[in-house]
Amino acid sequence: MKKYILMTAVLAAAACTLYAQGEQAEKMAAPAVKVEKMVTAAGVEKREPVGEAMAFAKDTTRVYTWTKITAEQPPVKIKHVYYAGGKQVGEVELTVNSSPYRVWSSKAVWPGSWKVEATDEAGNVLATVEFTVGEEAAAGSAN
Repeated sequence: MKKYILMTAVLAAAACTLYAQGEQAEKMAAPAVKVEKMVTAAGVEKREPVGEAMAFAKDTTRVYTWTKITAEQPPVKIKHVYYAGGKQVGEVELTVNSSPYRVWSSKAVWPGSWKVEATDEAGNVLATVEFTVGEEAAAGSAN
């Protein structure tokens, strides 16, 4: 009976140790990063997006992705990952030095459907924005 009680106590202690290690690992995980706003635009002036749009004219050659980030423990890095027609065509690493912080990247574009994902250092997708370049661009979109 003593062996049984002793074995139960050892198993309980091991379980508590594993649980505590799991909590500690969770706390040590990448700092929390949150996207407050993410847009595509024709440009960026004075750290603000200019000509925000989700559809651009077919003669558009460059689109900017602007992102406002908050981070628990800056500095942290994020990435803008660009996709055209479902295929990854670019990746830009950006450093978030304080919180909140505004960052942006730009990409040479061509007609078609596009997507940009903002990812954290672990590769988790924080936000996604989609846009098109081409004749189906809505009236009033950026040129």
